[in-house]
Amino acid sequence: MITVILLAAIWLVSFRIADLFTVFKTYSSVWFLPSGVTMAMVMAAPGWLKLVPLLAHLSLASPPMRQVFDIHITSDFDLLLHSIRIYLIYGGTGLFLTQVMRITLPFRTWGEVQWFIGAALVAASVASAAGIGQSVLLGELDPGAALPLAEPWFLGDALGAIMVPPMLVPAIMLALGRPLGDWRWPSPRAFALQALTLSLAALIGALGPMLEISLWYLLLPSVIVFALRGGLEHAATAAFLTCVLTPAVAMIFTGAVEVSGLPPLLLTTAIAALLVGAATTERQQTAERLEAQVAQRTEELEKAYELQRHLVRSLGHDLRQPVEAINLTVAAIGDHSDIAMRNTALTRVRQLGAVTSDLLTRILAYARLDTGDIKAELAPLPLHQLLDQLRVTYIPQAQKRAQRLVWPETDITVISDRELLFQILSNYLDNAIRLTPEGGTVELRIERRDTGIGIIIKDGFDPTAPHRSSRGGLGLRIVSQLSDLLGAAMVNEPNRKGIILPLKG
Repeated sequence: MITVILLAAIWLVSFRIADLFTVFKTYSSVWFLPSGVTMAMVMAAPGWLKLVPLLAHLSLASPPMRQVFDIHITSDFDLLLHSIRIYLIYGGTGLFLTQVMRITLPFRTWGEVQWFIGAALVAASVASAAGIGQSVLLGELDPGAALPLAEPWFLGDALGAIMVPPMLVPAIMLALGRPLGDWRWPSPRAFALQALTLSLAALIGALGPMLEISLWYLLLPSVIVFALRGGLEHAATAAFLTCVLTPAVAMIFTGAVEVSGLPPLLLTTAIAALLVGAATTERQQTAERLEAQVAQRTEELEKAYELQRHLVRSLGHDLRQPVEAINLTVAAIGDHSDIAMRNTALTRVRQLGAVTSDLLTRILAYARLDTGDIKAELAPLPLHQLLDQLRVTYIPQAQKRAQRLVWPETDITVISDRELLFQILSNYLDNAIRLTPEGGTVELRIERRDTGIGIIIKDGFDPTAPHRSSRGGLGLRIVSQLSDLLGAAMVNEPNRKGIILPLKG
């Protein structure tokens, strides 16, 4: 109820103010505020509250309301026609903008401001023509005297329709608790500066006739400067202040004659301010988006650079494991004369060579990991084949440290990328061997879970023992990215590292 009373009071006050600067009796004014107030309320108010402007207008049929607002109406029938005409034209324009053109509120973009200005001008044209026609049909105006009123009537309605909604729409939304998005009200200091500057410009303009020169044009650059500096929000307040202050100053210093020539200038100033303000706001938003994109791209490049650093640091490590295993195996060949033993060793060397070749191929692909070029090639993968490849690679390293590797027997087949999964487990296994004390045990386990198949590597790391930190494999960051590509979850528990592969690839 409080909202209804507030909205109705705003509309009634605007109707009363419209008579303050009357130039052509009651048929036209420098600005006809109910046009813009009606449009703004229909645009911003929800549900049935859109009817408040019509209800407020019809309430003037009550004698107490007329007395309170000092409004003189010739007949209730005239009031009924007037209220319906105003509501249908300007309320319909507000619905057209929000429901048909789907402009966002508060409107701020160049395109939305263009649609608003165009619709307001069309509405003012229709309203002035309908108002003059109504007055002629009701016998309130002589047809010969009605035509000259078309231009000032249009200018007054258009000025009211354009100067009010850009500020009243966000004000109504704020009162109703609706989000204002990116809308930012000018600070009190900025508002006071605008009022002072525009009052001074209006005063200079009013003093122009004394010098036999027109200085009203000084209003336009003042408003444009505020629009260029502050965007649409500052342009809206500057246009409103210009249209409010200028007629008042003109009436004080020059009288109604000078006021009658102001509507074209004020309308042009309001339109120019809103268009320049909207263009400035859109430019500012574009600049902010570009800055955000540059910052995002810079961050991506920094991450990519860090990834490459990880790759470079890990290349020697990843290549050293199979090469060291090959060297150890070749050295063992010289220590044994048994042909079967040598054949077994040569078979292991060939396997290690294949592992090294695959590793080199994959490392080249990892250089593109952060750009999204690398894709997981999911296919059925018997886990025992992957475990055999890991065992061939890391048994020599474990034997060198007198460690025991425990491997499960499994017939499970998963859907995954063989090379990506090998690199993930290689990282965990290498770290486990490095961190487990000499003579300890490293165990690889296969665990069935509700969420998938877990491949877990259990190490013998003692956190209380002195040790050297180690960055194994392609690093935790790369392992995390590879896990994401596989759709797998990482396991990071004390002495237990690994991943959980989903049940379905």
